Amino acid sequence: MPDLRPDLCVLIPVFRDQAGLTETLEVLGGQPHPFDIVVVDDGSPEPIRCAARYGSHDVTLQRLDRNRGIEHALNAGLETILSRGYRHIARLDCGDLPLPGRFERQQEFLDAHPDVGMVGTWARCVNDAGDYLFTLRFPTEHPRMLRRQRYVPALLHPTIMIRAEALRDVGLYSDRYKTAEDYDLFVRMGRRWRLANIPEVLTQYIVSETGTTAAKRKRNLVARFRVQRDNFSPADAHAWAGIARTLLFMAIPFSWLTAIKKKAWR
Repeated sequence: MPDLRPDLCVLIPVFRDQAGLTETLEVLGGQPHPFDIVVVDDGSPEPIRCAARYGSHDVTLQRLDRNRGIEHALNAGLETILSRGYRHIARLDCGDLPLPGRFERQQEFLDAHPDVGMVGTWARCVNDAGDYLFTLRFPTEHPRMLRRQRYVPALLHPTIMIRAEALRDVGLYSDRYKTAEDYDLFVRMGRRWRLANIPEVLTQYIVSETGTTAAKRKRNLVARFRVQRDNFSPADAHAWAGIARTLLFMAIPFSWLTAIKKKAWR
């Protein structure tokens, strides 16, 4: 019989967030676009549960024997996805939601632009209660994205869709940059493939003001600094400015940044 597997697989890592995972899976279950789902439980003390199918979408649940960090969970899922021959991989985190049309738009974009290895979207940012905070709008053209990446990532991790061929080319997530594994992948991808963002709000993203987003911020900035240092170009003024920005942000409280974004990015 012919292989009826869809072209797309959605990858969701999870650690101790049963409620967030369930919410995301239930929304995915209501979407008609064809895709499968791989959930990777990164050693949660109480094992994560999910059904084998949500709506028309098959779900594979992988359980890791211990918690080693998101980059290891992502790579475990990617190895499964790549071994099954999916053409495209979409990312989501627990509690984050794809808005209607996201996957269709991203797959159409990748099919129309064979030199693009990764495409993200703009994002509607909400707090833990689901209240609107601000909208993240990223550059959409490859040269501007490369320049932005001298400062910060040019894509939002839970919004991306990756071409499997491009991922095989540049390699999986590195464990050298804890909490900045996405930034490192974006930089490596941008060297060999074009990057893009669709200028539409197609993902809802949780900005936790009390949870891991705030708690890990300092570690994330240190890891971001290491990515910038390891990819530093002395002749590029933006490389110098990017490092200076990261050092400055290490001294600014997370709550201040969120308050500024609420006012400036609405």
